[in-house]
Amino acid sequence: MAITRTLLKATALFVSSPTICIRKLNDLLARENEQMMFVTIFYGVLHLPTGRVVYVNAGHNPPYLLHADGTVQAVPRTGGMAVAVSEDFPYREAALTLAPGATLFLYTDGITEAFNPEAQEYGDARLERVLSSLHGRQQTPEEICNAVLADVHQFENGAPQADDITCMALRYHGGA
Repeated sequence: MAITRTLLKATALFVSSPTICIRKLNDLLARENEQMMFVTIFYGVLHLPTGRVVYVNAGHNPPYLLHADGTVQAVPRTGGMAVAVSEDFPYREAALTLAPGATLFLYTDGITEAFNPEAQEYGDARLERVLSSLHGRQQTPEEICNAVLADVHQFENGAPQADDITCMALRYHGGA
């Protein structure tokens, strides 16, 4: 993970296209990957004046877009697999435009793959319900993350955590 982060930051300094950046990162990591370790990545570039996000999803859970009107929508996938698996993989990018007041919610699979003592999985549907329930509460991105994490921990009900649980939210206020 540390190597991936370092290489991504270094590559992104010289390459503005998310597709080219992830392709270069993938090729660097896959070239000598005898242990077959891989990393999933959602990598996007936000143009602050317009709210346009150009992104590549390399095998990561699709983020959610929380619209100001309360609707919750999964960000469309781009068909990419995790980086470091195969050299020369043809990653594709997509774009979306954030409207003022929209929030982008990103998370690791440790959230949706959390289990309770009865071996039930938290799942995507439960995450979507929690995110939808937050509409109208004028919550900050930090409060959104805290609400999701609290719901996951309540669901786990003391069951051991099997994977990392990480999330972040970004609210777009407009280009002004």
